[in-house]
Amino acid sequence: MSLIQKLKERSLLHSIEILFNRIVPAWLFRFCTGTVFELDTQKLAELFGEMDKSDFVLTCVEQSSQARDQLRTLTWNSVPLETSANDFGYSIAHLSTPEDVLGGVWAGIESFQEANLGFQLLFDDRQSWIYCAYVKPEAQGKGVYKRLLSFSSNDLIEKGYQRICVIIQPWNRASTHVHQKYAMGKIGTITALRVFSLCAVFTTGAVEKDRTITGFPLSKPIRLHIRD
Repeated sequence: MSLIQKLKERSLLHSIEILFNRIVPAWLFRFCTGTVFELDTQKLAELFGEMDKSDFVLTCVEQSSQARDQLRTLTWNSVPLETSANDFGYSIAHLSTPEDVLGGVWAGIESFQEANLGFQLLFDDRQSWIYCAYVKPEAQGKGVYKRLLSFSSNDLIEKGYQRICVIIQPWNRASTHVHQKYAMGKIGTITALRVFSLCAVFTTGAVEKDRTITGFPLSKPIRLHIRD
């Protein structure tokens, strides 16, 4: 696939953002804005029941395992381990080659910290947060992520997490398309800016914060929560 085709599929702005974040260190500058969607768990449960999963291995990776470490690397999960000890990682692979993981997604519970942006999301015991989703380029467009999203959603519901939210950046068109399709609707927005150690966070809708600015992004993050 040519570079131009890749840029069209991923959107030019999303590709620029990925490149920028790989070049510019997080302690120097970061900017992120996104819409928060609440996923429709009933629709995802129906999707999971309808989809053919016979050719795939879908797994909730074990805590403190090699598979978990490998999934963190594959999905570019940079959330500090000390703030993500209670999250869940989900992977998908072909049944014929289970060792070759095609993609993964993470679900945060209790709390989720964006250390590079200076904020921390706090959840009640019914809420969870889908983040850090990734599918290998050669597996994209083949229904892999739909299977992964519906599987992880069903597993979270079985564990008692009835509200599942996700934030999508507006220039990530592929992610917006798939998540809007399986969302109940938009519930708010989060916009975060970091210049050196100074971070500012702005929210709308059902996303509330305890303050706007912090100079200590890791030790004293701005705390956010999603109200009912």
